[in-house]
Amino acid sequence: MRLKKRSLIQLLITSFIVLNFVTYGLYINDFIEFKFLSIGDLNPYGGWSALKSSFTEVAYSFRGITKPIALTISIVVTATLFGRIFCGYICPIGAMQDFFKFLGSRFGIKEKKLPRSKFFVPEVIKYFILILILILSIFGLGQYISKLSVWLAFANIFVGINLQIGTFLLVLTIIGSLIYKRVFCRCLCPLGAIQGLLYAIGPLKIKKEKTCNGCSNCFLSCPVDITTSEETYISPECINCLSCTEKTCLRDSSGYFVSFAGKKLKNSTYLAMGIGLMLFTYFCLPAIPLHEEYSGAMDLKGIKNGSYKGIGTGFGGNIKVRVTIKNQKINKIDIISHNETPGYFEEVYKNMTVQIIETQSLNIDGVSGATVTSRAFINGVKSGLSQALDKE
Repeated sequence: MRLKKRSLIQLLITSFIVLNFVTYGLYINDFIEFKFLSIGDLNPYGGWSALKSSFTEVAYSFRGITKPIALTISIVVTATLFGRIFCGYICPIGAMQDFFKFLGSRFGIKEKKLPRSKFFVPEVIKYFILILILILSIFGLGQYISKLSVWLAFANIFVGINLQIGTFLLVLTIIGSLIYKRVFCRCLCPLGAIQGLLYAIGPLKIKKEKTCNGCSNCFLSCPVDITTSEETYISPECINCLSCTEKTCLRDSSGYFVSFAGKKLKNSTYLAMGIGLMLFTYFCLPAIPLHEEYSGAMDLKGIKNGSYKGIGTGFGGNIKVRVTIKNQKINKIDIISHNETPGYFEEVYKNMTVQIIETQSLNIDGVSGATVTSRAFINGVKSGLSQALDKE
């Protein structure tokens, strides 16, 4: 069976992302000594976390554009200019739903329509979820939201299974995808809601040709179940898969086409510009020469041998550490307890512990995508060292 262009792009990008997760899992578990991109680097909400921290945390200081911030920027910019191309071609959760819907049809599972009425449109739910998440995040309850993340649950399957509520939601999404078209994207995804709003005000539209006779044949294979369009352009719920623009009309009339700022755009040009802009933004913005260095200067002369406990406030609450001093040097750092998000904290502990012990300093680089956890870990070590320095 020959894959369609969109399916091939989805397969390549999802395979790349999964390979990164698997490599990262091997890296944090000390099976290999390298990684490509971490879970944090592929966090599409990283820019929001940084923006929220800049307004709500007194100790926050901008240390450059990290990969998570760059990913958020790339999604926002691309959605504004080129619509929801991330949803249609790049998002691994979207690709997963398309795959299981395909499996469902192959196994003869009857497709069902989402329930809707004059007073209820299921696609609206994700906009209320977006508002709720923003409010909870602003009030410092982000650690509870992260446990519900389907994206994080998907990542942890390949990094090393860590069962949370999000894993249960991921399983429900897979089951639902056997029956409904992209049920998570359409009803529950806050990132889809953001892109839908940006797409609505952007210059790109999927427009109806003047000669279109309204037969709706173009929408038969729509992955988000758009069935018709009474307007001159398709709803922002469209994920820009371009299926409707490639459909052959049964009545020999032109159907739909991609329009950018009122001008017709070839599908291949649209894909090259949209995906190219997203990748360029993601990989080039972090190259700006700024980095996350955490200032924790301490004079370690005369530090006393022993074992000392310290506490730092992280994303999910207190991080308790034990710092062991031997021969008047930092010899070992152990984590006593924490409530940080699985998949993020492991790299902080692994990398920053090595840096501190090797340099005997707290002026070290933080971990991209885990800014709050990195700062909390440093503060925990610093509070433990303060006890060692104060010991008589």
